[in-house]
Amino acid sequence: MKNRLLGIHMIVQNEEHHLPRCLDSLKPFGMECFITDTGSSDRTPEIGKTYGATVLHADWQDDFAQARNISLPLAGTEWVLCLDADEYVSQGLEELLKYLPKVHRSISRLRITIENRYGDGAEERVICQPVRLFRAHQGYQYVGRVHEQLVRSSSCRFGQDGAADMNDSRIATQDEEHLLMESEPLAPLCLIHDGYLASTIAKEHKPRRNLKLIERELADEPAQPFHLYNLGVTYCQLGQIEQAIEAFRESLRLTELHAPYRPTLVRDYAKTLVGTERYDEAHAILAVERQRYPAYADLHLLYGETLEQQGLEERAYESYVRATECLEELQGNEQSNGGGALDSPYVTEAGSDSYRAYSAMARLAQKRGFLKESAHLYELALDSMFAYAPAWAGLADVLQQSGETDESITETLLARCMGIEEPSQGKSIGGEMPHSYAVMHEDHLVQVIYVLAGCGAYEQALKMLDTDARTARIHIAERIHWMLCANKISEALQLAEEHWGTECVSEFNMPAEHRMDWALACWANGLRLSDTFLATSHPQEKNIWKVMDRVLTQLSKEPRSVVPVPQEQKLMQWGSQAEIIAEKVVEQALYTGQLTLAEQLHKLRAMMVREYWGTAVTLRREFASLLYRQGYTIAAANILIQCMTENELDAEGLFLLGETLYAKGYDEQALSLFEQALEREPAHRQARAGAAVCYMRLALKAIRQELVRSPSAEMLIAQHAALEQRLRTAEGIPWRTIFHAKERRNQLASGTNFLMHDREG
Repeated sequence: MKNRLLGIHMIVQNEEHHLPRCLDSLKPFGMECFITDTGSSDRTPEIGKTYGATVLHADWQDDFAQARNISLPLAGTEWVLCLDADEYVSQGLEELLKYLPKVHRSISRLRITIENRYGDGAEERVICQPVRLFRAHQGYQYVGRVHEQLVRSSSCRFGQDGAADMNDSRIATQDEEHLLMESEPLAPLCLIHDGYLASTIAKEHKPRRNLKLIERELADEPAQPFHLYNLGVTYCQLGQIEQAIEAFRESLRLTELHAPYRPTLVRDYAKTLVGTERYDEAHAILAVERQRYPAYADLHLLYGETLEQQGLEERAYESYVRATECLEELQGNEQSNGGGALDSPYVTEAGSDSYRAYSAMARLAQKRGFLKESAHLYELALDSMFAYAPAWAGLADVLQQSGETDESITETLLARCMGIEEPSQGKSIGGEMPHSYAVMHEDHLVQVIYVLAGCGAYEQALKMLDTDARTARIHIAERIHWMLCANKISEALQLAEEHWGTECVSEFNMPAEHRMDWALACWANGLRLSDTFLATSHPQEKNIWKVMDRVLTQLSKEPRSVVPVPQEQKLMQWGSQAEIIAEKVVEQALYTGQLTLAEQLHKLRAMMVREYWGTAVTLRREFASLLYRQGYTIAAANILIQCMTENELDAEGLFLLGETLYAKGYDEQALSLFEQALEREPAHRQARAGAAVCYMRLALKAIRQELVRSPSAEMLIAQHAALEQRLRTAEGIPWRTIFHAKERRNQLASGTNFLMHDREG
C-alpha cells in the first residue's frame, strides 16, 4: 500500500541508465510515483512501470516547466518531492517521513540538501539546499522553459521568490540568509546529483539544449538578469569562457541586490575571473561582495586566492581564516537552534569553510617557512576531510621539507590514518610493520602508499606492498613506474615483461606512459626492445621504436660515431609523430630519474628532428629547461651557461639562470640576467617580477648600510619600512618555479656528468 504522505514526481527522456538507480533509492518506502516521459526512444518508460510508477506520456515542447506541471494535479499525497533521473537519495528518507507530519500547517515549502558532483573525488562537490518539497494542491506550479522555478500562481517573477531551480540544482535560488531559513525550513533529506560531471556533459547534449532554451527566454525577455546568469553558467559548461564572463558581468549589473540568486552569481562570476587569471577584476568584485555576504565562505576563499596571486599573502591568509569562521558561525547557529543538519543559505563548494581553506593556509605557511604551523594546518584539513588528497600531499611535502626521513614520513602518515598524534614506537615500515598498522583498513594503507610515491619516497611506497591483497590494489603500471623511479630497473623490467609481455600481445592501445616505461626499463638494463614490445606497438609507431632502439644502442657504445643508415635517416626525418615520441620519452626518462638514459635519448632526438629545428642549441636549451623543472637545477645551469657562451640563450633560459643565482643570494647577477631576459622578451612576466624583487633587495641593502652610519635618520627608517612591505608583496607574487618534495630531492644532483647522478638501487 502506497503511503499518502509523500509522492515523487519526475520528468524524463532517455534515462534508462540513470532511472533505476534513482528509483532503487526510493523503493523500500512504497511511495506514489509519477513519471512524465517526454519522448524517450529507449527503455525508460518500461523501467518506470517495472518499479510501479505511473508513467505519463507527453510531447516535448522545449519547456521544462510545462512538462513538470503535467503530473502535479494528479498528486494523491500531502507532499510532493520533485526529482530528476540523474539524482538519487543518499540519506535521510526515513527521517523525512517522520519529519513531515510534524511540519506546521503554515509551512508549505521545504528545502533539502543536494550534493552536485562535478568530479570523481569525494571533495569535488557543490552543495546547495533548494526547495524541492512542497504541499500538493496549494497552487504551486513551475515557470520557465529552463531552470524552471516553483511559484504560487499569484507570483511568477523570476528569481525573486526563493524557489528552486529543478534542472540544474547548482543554480538553486536563495533568499537573504535568515529570512529564507525561517520561511522554508531544511528537511532531513540528502540527494546526490551527478548529471553535470564533465564526463557526462561530454557525452550528452544538455548544455547545448539549455543554451537553445535560454536564448528563447532572452528573446522573450531581453536583458532579464536571471536568464543572463544561467546563460553564463551554460557558456562555462560549453567552454566558452569569454562569453560566460560577459553574461555574468551584465547579469550582475542588472540584478537587484535582494535577488535570491545573486550570491551564487557573484561566486560563479568571481570563480570564472580567478580561473582566467583576471585577478584585478576579481579583487574589485570580491572586496565589496564579501562584505555584503559575510557568511559566504566561498567568497572569502576566492578573495584569498586572488590576494595570494597579487602577492598580498598576509591579507590572503586572513581571508582564508575568515572562511573557516563561517563554518563555526553556522555550527553556532545550529546549536542555538537546537542542533540538526547544518543549514546554509548559500550554494557552496564542499570544504570552502574547512579543508580547502585550511590547506590554503598551510600552503602559505609553508611558503613563508613556518613548517610546523603548515603541518598542523594540513592535519586540520584532514580532520575535516580525511580523503582530501591535496592535504595528504601537502603534509608529506612539508614533512620532507622539514628534513624528516622517508621512514619518519611514513610513520607520521600511518599514525594520521589511525587518528593518533605521534608515530608508534614499533619498527618502521622499512622493516616489519608494527602490529597496530597491520590491522589498519586497507583503503588507508593504499592511500598512504600513493602519498609516499607522490612525494618521491618510492622505496617506502614499494616496501609497503607486502601483501598480495595490497599489491592487487595498485595498478601494475604504477608499480613498474615506481620501480623505475627507485632505480629498481631489473625488477621493473621483469614485471613489465611478465605482465605486458604475456597479457597484451594483441593490444595496440596501451597508454603512451606505460609503453615508455616499458622501453625505459629495457634500455636502462642495457637491453634492446623485446620482440613482444615491438609486436604490441601500434603499426604506425613500430618503425620509430625500431630506429630509436638501434641508434640508442650505438650511442651507448660509441657516442661520437653514430651514423644512421639511409633508411633510418628517412624514418628519423619522418615528422611530427617521431618528434612527439622522442620528446615524451626524454621527459619520461627525466621524470623517472634515469638521467644518463635521458641524455642519450636527448642526443637521439636531436638527430631525429635536426631538419625541423635548425640548431642543436635550441634542443639543448629545451633539455636544460626540462632538467630544471624536475629539480636538477645545477645540471641545467651548466648547460644554460654553455648556451650563453655561444650567445644562444633565450629569455626563458636567462630567467632560469637568474632564478638559480637569486636562490643563492646573488641579487646583482640575477638582476642582470632578468634584465637580459626582458630585452629579448619584454612580456616575460616572471623575469619582470624577478627584476623588481632584485631591485628592492638591493635598495634595502643600500638603506641598511646608510642606517649603520645614520641609525636615527627618520626618513631612512620610514623608507626602509615601506620598502620591506613592498618587497613582501613582490616576493609573494607567484613568479618563482615551485619545487615540491620530489624535485627538492633532485636538487642535490650537480654537475653535468649524469653517470654520477643515477641513484643506487
